[in-house]
Amino acid sequence: MFRLATIAVVGCSLIAGANTAAAGDTLTTRAIKSLFPGQFHAVVKGYEVRISAKRDGRLVGSYMAATDTGRWSVRRGRLCIMLKDWTKGKTNCSRVVQAGTWYKAKNVKFRKL
Repeated sequence: MFRLATIAVVGCSLIAGANTAAAGDTLTTRAIKSLFPGQFHAVVKGYEVRISAKRDGRLVGSYMAATDTGRWSVRRGRLCIMLKDWTKGKTNCSRVVQAGTWYKAKNVKFRKL
């Protein structure tokens, strides 16, 4: 199984200020929080993953028949993601940058569905 490095999604960014950010702008804590909760389409190291970020911080990732669960949060302007299997329980935090209709973080790009 592939390793979902930093779906920093859905924690996926999650992406009121995010909607008005220009391409290439780093999202603020407030902008990231405005994206969540929600459903996201993410591309991680070439794999297309569906992410569901819940209001209470829970996170569910789906890739084909595989699923994983974890948590998302926003800390000091960074989206933090932890998935039990795909990140081996390790929390990965990354800044989020808007790139057109997509958002980019370390090793992942995503968009809200």
